Amino acid sequence: MGLPGTHFTVILILSSLYIAVLRSRSLLLKIFASLLFVWAFVCPFVTPLLLPLRTQEDEIHFVSCPDGWRINLARYRPLGSFAGERKQSTTAPVILCHGAFANRVTYDLGAGYPSLAMYLAEKGHDVWVLELRGHGRSHTKPEWLYTTLSQGMNEGGSWSVMKYIEVDLPAAVQYVRNHTGAKKVHWVGHSMGGIILYSWLGLAMGNTQDFASIVTLGSALDHSMERQNDIDKGVEPGNMNSTYHVLYVPRSFRSPGMAPFGWACALLAPLGGTVLDIFLGFQYSPSSISRDIARRLLAHNFEAEPWQVVFEIHTVFSKKYGMLHPVTKEPLLPLLNHSLPVPLLAFAGGCDHQFTPDAVKRTAYHLAALDDQQHVKMIVPGEGTEVCYGHYDMLIGPRAEEHVFEPLERWLHEVDAGQHWYSQEDLQKCARSKKVRDN
Repeated sequence: MGLPGTHFTVILILSSLYIAVLRSRSLLLKIFASLLFVWAFVCPFVTPLLLPLRTQEDEIHFVSCPDGWRINLARYRPLGSFAGERKQSTTAPVILCHGAFANRVTYDLGAGYPSLAMYLAEKGHDVWVLELRGHGRSHTKPEWLYTTLSQGMNEGGSWSVMKYIEVDLPAAVQYVRNHTGAKKVHWVGHSMGGIILYSWLGLAMGNTQDFASIVTLGSALDHSMERQNDIDKGVEPGNMNSTYHVLYVPRSFRSPGMAPFGWACALLAPLGGTVLDIFLGFQYSPSSISRDIARRLLAHNFEAEPWQVVFEIHTVFSKKYGMLHPVTKEPLLPLLNHSLPVPLLAFAGGCDHQFTPDAVKRTAYHLAALDDQQHVKMIVPGEGTEVCYGHYDMLIGPRAEEHVFEPLERWLHEVDAGQHWYSQEDLQKCARSKKVRDN
């Protein structure tokens, strides 16, 4: 659920408020405040124990980064392979990367629950689930204590999103390639996991030939409200209304530490999937989530995230330019013109209120417009059915295997087999047919 130091900071704040309430003359107010305080303190620790979850990886690997961090890679071996096998399979390894505030549970809710990692492994793929620094098992030595003490070492926060882009991503890719002997890897990124790969491409941080293909789920680099003539290429932006456009944290509340989102999710996990679930509609759609899955996700998947990363990623939703480079403040999406063609499959939830299909399409169109050889495909899972996917249920919904896992694995198979790619013309035909249906 995140770094312990973050939880203790929240408890310290709540304790201060609780002491103030105890001075009240109202007995009912004191009783209510006492129950609320106990719940806030105990629930985030107890809930994960009441909803036990064990991910199903076959191997656990740690990658040592130059700055002292140890990045976790959980390996799901192809069905029928043996422990420690290093022989290159007929398919490129698949790296799965979570989004902001998340960890490996995004791709594996445990036995009997949706798991993209297990699904791909059972189909013969060599799967590696990456946890970025500060998430899950990825920590410095001596783990959380050093991390907590070092939160003021970098200006503006404990680390920048550039650490994910410049250090964690290439370290994970290089490790997987070296360990398996593969020349290329597939990158599958959910939310921020796709954004950091887009940013890596735009900033030309390395050799794009390391990637066999890119798959993003609910990711975009430009969610600004205004039409960008140099990006949209004559295409109307459509619905660019994201919940994040109305979320704002005053500067007085911003700190150099961690945003305690994991604590809040674990606290509210018992309410997951009910009418009292404040994340219903924001993290997942009511049409494609069950109460049991929502509770497990809230109890185990979410983590603290540095405020610095939060506000750097939030520039995706800026009024005009989309995500900006943290240092130069230059828009990142136009920089993708410098990247080499890499096949892209982009998933967008029809009811995703964080990254709408039109925002995902803006990035996909831009990539497709680079040259005639760029291979791009976009899928709105569940389109034409009663299921309308939100941000997380594309990976954890009861029908995610049918609507997301199957087409994703089919795409990987086509890339590995060297079959037909998807061009800009294919994407435009799909968009035109959708416009006709809408009219």
